[in-house]
Amino acid sequence: MEPKDAAAPSPRAIAVRAALVTLIVYGGYALTGWLGLSADLRFIGLVAAFYFLPSVMLQADPERQRRYEVGPGGVVPPWRWSAARLAGLTALVVFPPFVMGCLWFYAHVCDGTLAIVREAWPQLDRFFGGLCRAHNGRFWPDAVRVPRSWFDYGGGGLLLAAAVEVFAIALPEEVFHRGYLMSALAEVWPPRRRILGAGLGAAAVVSSALFAIGHLIGMAEVARLATFFPALLFAWLWSKSGSLWAPTLFHAASNLLMAILIASTFPR
Repeated sequence: MEPKDAAAPSPRAIAVRAALVTLIVYGGYALTGWLGLSADLRFIGLVAAFYFLPSVMLQADPERQRRYEVGPGGVVPPWRWSAARLAGLTALVVFPPFVMGCLWFYAHVCDGTLAIVREAWPQLDRFFGGLCRAHNGRFWPDAVRVPRSWFDYGGGGLLLAAAVEVFAIALPEEVFHRGYLMSALAEVWPPRRRILGAGLGAAAVVSSALFAIGHLIGMAEVARLATFFPALLFAWLWSKSGSLWAPTLFHAASNLLMAILIASTFPR
């Protein structure tokens, strides 16, 4: 009599399958756009794929579902206050220098000091040129502004924006890219180094690269490839905390912060 796990896929097979699923998801997203499917339907389909495909692909392996936090029994990872604390502490450390770096970067790009950045790629010049038309030419913005939509519904627009960022953007992306893809790759490429208490290796790099490529497919702006770098931080948070809520909360907070930075630096 054969053991029950005789036909179980190997870690390599699971990792290859996860990478192929990722490419298929983004390929399908690109194809439906080319076919003219509405942006809303494409977005809903992508979010659903991020939430449900990991548990479907691992439906015969509840142990991996638990370890990857993609199930079983639901697509929302178990809540951990320790993950929220880690996300908050990381934000306190990362956000201030990030804000200052962004202000410095855009001030120098828009005044021509970093012209080489805009000349490196014609598309980059169009991207930065469009932004810089609204820049005041100084380091500091004239005022701190927030997106106008946050004032909708008597101020409830902010709560709506936060809910969308968490449950329609950050959480599904983290469930798929960190919970499923990175975890599957890490079984083949286990981290060989620890950075500030978290193991990171080729799995974090490859999953972050695919994450960035997916953002490029979603919007053909070469600047979106820069999402590779925050993805590495999301990977660190997942590895450090063992909870997908740590990268999810930090991811959502980063997007909200970026919305404030854009609204303040490039007022319309």
